[in-house]
Amino acid sequence: MAIANFIGIFNIFVGLMLVASLLFMGAGLVLWWVRLGAWPSYRNDAIDIMKWGVTIMFVLVVLLGIAQLVNRHTAAFMLILGTAIVLAVVFFGVKLFMESRGEEEEH
Repeated sequence: MAIANFIGIFNIFVGLMLVASLLFMGAGLVLWWVRLGAWPSYRNDAIDIMKWGVTIMFVLVVLLGIAQLVNRHTAAFMLILGTAIVLAVVFFGVKLFMESRGEEEEH
């Protein structure tokens, strides 16, 4: 049941990102056209707005790709995630141990 709720929230998030991307691209394009013959043109501002739209679309594609990868290869993903968590715990444990050991030697 919790996974179904998470998938529903993820789908809403993806939809909002898609709408935001299209709005940014459309607003940037309209602003670029409107400022075509004006001085000062501020057309670079319109291009920056369109860049945000492209960036949001890229993040959306990456998120959907990761979701598909996890959906198709769940066992392999869980193995990789578990390995990464264990390595992070070991790394930070060793780092904490070395820092606390160095403080004792200084006294």
